[in-house]
Amino acid sequence: MRLRIRNSLYALAAATLLCNSSCAYLFHGTSDEIHIQSGNPKAELYLDDEPVGIASATATVDRDKTYTIQAKASGCETRTVQTGDKFDPISLLGLFLDAGIISILIIDMGISGAAWKTYPITYTVNPICPPTPEPVPAAPAATLSAPASPAPSAVPTPVPQG
Repeated sequence: MRLRIRNSLYALAAATLLCNSSCAYLFHGTSDEIHIQSGNPKAELYLDDEPVGIASATATVDRDKTYTIQAKASGCETRTVQTGDKFDPISLLGLFLDAGIISILIIDMGISGAAWKTYPITYTVNPICPPTPEPVPAAPAATLSAPASPAPSAVPTPVPQG
């Protein structure tokens, strides 16, 4: 009987350790929020071919996955970029828990993918639009004006008498 209770406690401790020992998973979860923006106010923004907004958008993406971001506008060529990732150093805290064997290798890198965070979290994507020709300014129209009348003289003109 005592052996069963002890084995049950060991199993419970192992399950708790397995479920709670992933540092990146505990601190940051398995998703990131990214921000997508465009300098073109009419650009339609897409994340993996799903519309997410016009000119700017925010989306939640899973860690450890690559996504395709597109900016489309009428009369313009579509611009495409890929999300990136980088190692989340908070995963290294798992070295103190179990030498990183379960927490880093199995949970953060294997099961949850939480060891790799989406980087960067802000993407600027502009559709490639042809330059618009600038209008040539029209030459100013010549204006005809009457010759200016002479200014009145300060010297009085003599009035004839008689």
